Amino acid sequence: MSKYGTDESSYKEPYSTFDKVNTDDITSKIIGDFGRWQFWISFIMTLLKLPIAWYQLNIIFLAPPQHFWCAKPAIFAKYSDEEWRKICSPNIEEHPCLIYDPDLLYVSTAMDRSLIPLVACPMFVFNKTTFSRTITSDWDLVCSKHWLTHLTQCVMMWGIVIGGIIFGVLADKYGRKTPLMISVLIQGVASYVASFMPDYWSFLAVWFILALGSGGVGIISFVICMEVVSGKYRTTVPVLYQLPFGLGNAIMAGLAYWLRDWRKLEFTLATLSSLFIFYWFWIPESPRWLLATGQIEKAMVVLKEAAQQNGKCYTMRQLKQLMPKVKSQKRREPGFLAFFRSRNMRLKTFLLSINWFFTGLAFYTFSQYLGSIGGDIFVAVSWTGIISTLGAITCVFIVTKMGRKTTVGIYQLITAICFIMLLVVPKDSFANNWPRLLFAGIGFAGMAVSRSRVKLNSSEFSLYS
Repeated sequence: MSKYGTDESSYKEPYSTFDKVNTDDITSKIIGDFGRWQFWISFIMTLLKLPIAWYQLNIIFLAPPQHFWCAKPAIFAKYSDEEWRKICSPNIEEHPCLIYDPDLLYVSTAMDRSLIPLVACPMFVFNKTTFSRTITSDWDLVCSKHWLTHLTQCVMMWGIVIGGIIFGVLADKYGRKTPLMISVLIQGVASYVASFMPDYWSFLAVWFILALGSGGVGIISFVICMEVVSGKYRTTVPVLYQLPFGLGNAIMAGLAYWLRDWRKLEFTLATLSSLFIFYWFWIPESPRWLLATGQIEKAMVVLKEAAQQNGKCYTMRQLKQLMPKVKSQKRREPGFLAFFRSRNMRLKTFLLSINWFFTGLAFYTFSQYLGSIGGDIFVAVSWTGIISTLGAITCVFIVTKMGRKTTVGIYQLITAICFIMLLVVPKDSFANNWPRLLFAGIGFAGMAVSRSRVKLNSSEFSLYS
């Protein structure tokens, strides 16, 4: 009698229903569609969305909107800062980058300003009432250098794309666990290093490396969530996977409010991100990947443990009866050209590509614009994060009733309407800009949910192509 209550000597094969089925069917029939094991793996994978949110939207607090003016030259030392600001520029709010030529202005502050040429300001002073330190104030990323703040987020997004491709390939070849942990390590270490960079370009190089790691974390953690669940849970789990993303925004806003310094914030986020290194001891290799690559013995160990946690007891001999059927199957490798072999496949590929393009464009634009919505920046980011979380929860109920395609259409329409309303409602026209905050939060929720649905559709489309 084995410890699982089954006598191996009297074992008879009662599992003929497994004949001629694929690895997905066998895995789900051994451990079930969803149980305690799948819940644990899915839960810890969703927590990886926290650092993903921190770094994808970190630009909001790295380079927030910040008032600035030209630094006072030494020859104007006798003037107060307020006096200098009044006489140095034709309009300090509209033209903070230009000042009257200090040498001519010093000759006589009463001189006709139309006779004094405007020159570029060589050095700036920043209002540090809200933030004591930003990458903007550290490296004067204003005026002719303002485009570098946009480049920072652009590099992040491209790094995520490239990292997703690189680590996606590695995950297919070497398994899910090892590339995931390498991505987590890169993300944490690069964040530490970025917080100490002395100049912008070295920071940007490290920022790109961080983005590569973040891209790997995002793609592999999602794949693991998809592979451990089956059946109807493949509809709901990818939506719930997005929940910590909004929570991550709220947490980051709280930390930024407390620290007010981009280097301290980056160091703190790096410390929190590094805690995920302990996942090495908690997550197993994907049993579906092990079966698909013929690593039967390793797959049996994982499946036996998973089944036990789900209340299903199998002996190794019982599992061995199933594995030859898997091993004898030829793995289908349709290749990239499979997406273009038929008219239907070409149409779906085109539509998904268009959807991804505009979804990504909306996310990038919103991440740049969020800090300029109006009102308190910390409240704005926290609010959008909370609304995003609530939106993902409501999506679970909608998708089970209306289906995936309808859900994507509804949420993308909501996003479009809300973002248009941000253009319609003027800033500071209401107390605390509450309508703009409301539209931003709902729009961000719709965008986050629709992204998860498009990602699910894309993954299943590639899986069954």
